[in-house]
Amino acid sequence: MEETKQCVACRMDIRADATKCPHCRERQATGEPMHRGGHGRVVAGVCLALARLLGLEVALVRVAFVLALVMTGGAALGFYLLLWALTPPSVMGKAPVQRVMGFVGRVGGAPVEEPRMERRV
Repeated sequence: MEETKQCVACRMDIRADATKCPHCRERQATGEPMHRGGHGRVVAGVCLALARLLGLEVALVRVAFVLALVMTGGAALGFYLLLWALTPPSVMGKAPVQRVMGFVGRVGGAPVEEPRMERRV
């Protein structure tokens, strides 16, 4: 028997691996936080992370980004760099901004907090 879960919007039973509900077309949460790592990463992995988050093909996100670059005269590059700075390279990794803030905190003498692991049952 196939595993199922409930849609977050309409509460109908859907396949456990579904990214969109076939009844109401609502996007389902994957349970995995946004990160840049994985197979298919080309430059910095931002388009791959967005594609995973939105449930789209990575090629479609890359084409949209190139079109945004052309239409905004390169201003979309700032958005890309911002997403790169705020997105961790792996599920358990820290984003570049978090690493810099951690370094600044250690230099400034702030107490260092250990990362907490969440157990899901």
